[in-house]
Amino acid sequence: MDPMTSVLLPSAQSLVTAILTDGWTHVRDALARRWSRQTGEARADVERRLDTAHRQASGMGDDEAVQRAYWAGYLAAVLAERPTLLDVVRELPDMPDLHNTNSGTVTNLIQARDVHGNISFGPQ
Repeated sequence: MDPMTSVLLPSAQSLVTAILTDGWTHVRDALARRWSRQTGEARADVERRLDTAHRQASGMGDDEAVQRAYWAGYLAAVLAERPTLLDVVRELPDMPDLHNTNSGTVTNLIQARDVHGNISFGPQ
């Protein structure tokens, strides 16, 4: 795997995971804040650009693989235009600002960053 792919794929996966779990607003805010700080662009402009990309990606359907491919391509284009954002994109999977909020009644719920091994519910 080339170095750029090793940065883009985990970052794209983080974006897709956040989008699919209603975490888009948190992701967008964290990414826009860092992007703006790094480039000097107005945060509102960065947020608008990210929201436009989000709408375009959403229009492609719910297939997670398609969403990952879209965001990997989007991030690649961003980095081609703004190479100084490489560290911001590289840090996407580890951004502490990314989180999910769940409310209501659930039977089983697991939220985790990394799971090594199996997760089981009910009798074995």
